[in-house]
Amino acid sequence: MKKTLALALITASIMTTVPAARAARINGPWATEAINQALDYGIITADKADMDYTKPLTRIDIAELAVRAYEAVSGDKYISTAKPFTDTLSPYAAAAYELGIMNGRETGEFAPGDFTTRQEIAKIMLSLKAVCSGSELELLDVRDTHLKDFHEVSDWAKPYVYKAVYDGIIKGYEDDTFKSRASVSWQEAITLIIRVADIKTDSKPIVSDKLIIETAESVPHGNVTLKWSTLPDVYTYTLKVTESRLSYYEGDISPNEPQIYTVTDACELEIYMNPNRKYTVEVTGGEHYTFRDIFTSKVTNDDAEEIKANLPTTKEEADALMTTVTVPVWRLNDGNKVPSTAEITVHHLIADKIKLVFEEIYSGDEKFPFKDIGGYAWRGGRSEHNSGTALDLNYNENYCLYKDGTTVGEYWKPGEDPYSITPYGDVMRAFEKHGFTWGGDSWAHPKDYMHFSYLGT
Repeated sequence: MKKTLALALITASIMTTVPAARAARINGPWATEAINQALDYGIITADKADMDYTKPLTRIDIAELAVRAYEAVSGDKYISTAKPFTDTLSPYAAAAYELGIMNGRETGEFAPGDFTTRQEIAKIMLSLKAVCSGSELELLDVRDTHLKDFHEVSDWAKPYVYKAVYDGIIKGYEDDTFKSRASVSWQEAITLIIRVADIKTDSKPIVSDKLIIETAESVPHGNVTLKWSTLPDVYTYTLKVTESRLSYYEGDISPNEPQIYTVTDACELEIYMNPNRKYTVEVTGGEHYTFRDIFTSKVTNDDAEEIKANLPTTKEEADALMTTVTVPVWRLNDGNKVPSTAEITVHHLIADKIKLVFEEIYSGDEKFPFKDIGGYAWRGGRSEHNSGTALDLNYNENYCLYKDGTTVGEYWKPGEDPYSITPYGDVMRAFEKHGFTWGGDSWAHPKDYMHFSYLGT
């Protein structure tokens, strides 16, 4: 059966209140409506409202857009825990693969940073149309075509390009060429997605200009007071707050589970916001609805510059800077979590912070268990372990994944293995609260899920 999106109607007058940023950096009015629809449906996240839509999009970009479109049509969040590719753990890449929308390379890589080509988008759009409509993708026998450069299309892509052109999903250029390996822009991809997903425009959320979130878009982390405007005869408001990590590759780590709050006889709510995050705040009051993305500040490490200015160059120099601290930890014993302690050697300037971090983890509801903790180790080179300012936690269950597919450790299975660090759990909150950077999503390569560093390397 055809799946359609069931959300509330936006009237023409409401559509005129869409921020001008939604029409910024779009090469022609033909894409404006599709981009506005994609923003309303959540296919494009609000932080991209004023981006340059004329630039090419990557394969991980199109994977996220396609999966979000499927979610908009089905009305369900699609969660994938599979890890089918060697070069990305993005849940969107995995979901696109499981849904049959996208494949990886023959090497087993997804190539998340490669630009999406026109021959790739042909297959992706046909596959997305099929999965959104709940039908099978049926290709045609490839026959003669008017496209002058059809011979340049890769053999695997010819049936998809042929059908996409035949069905009118993608057109060739005025000179009867297709340019199969040309990159696709954001605005082109979004327009195609809105077309093939067939999302109905007669039911969207009501976005009201009478309900305004007054909290600034950038705030210090910690306790933040969310404030919004008062509406006549509205006494109860519902807030949906969704926390997202600001990852190096956006989309690699899915947002946290939304928190729902009900506020009566007030137009403000104080909540704790973790550092270096994006919080999507949605407020509903009566028939009125609005949303805003709020970004929190990073933690400032006041002593980081002192440490950087005196980095050891020999093991002897490093040894003189170290101290060993004893911290409380939970251990697993026959499946039960039992209290214990661990000794960790670190730079003397961060010893007190390390104690606080582990005390907070130990006191947390999660009772996260530790199998092994690696701190100071003289390795030479550029490793931050040389200076005793980096820790590796449960390395086997929080592996380090290099670009070539090699690993240190076996896997990372948050939510499945109790030793694997969850992106929004007690371990993450404690370390990042005290200025540490997680290697799981803070840089391109490697993805070092065991690694927390004080100097950010």
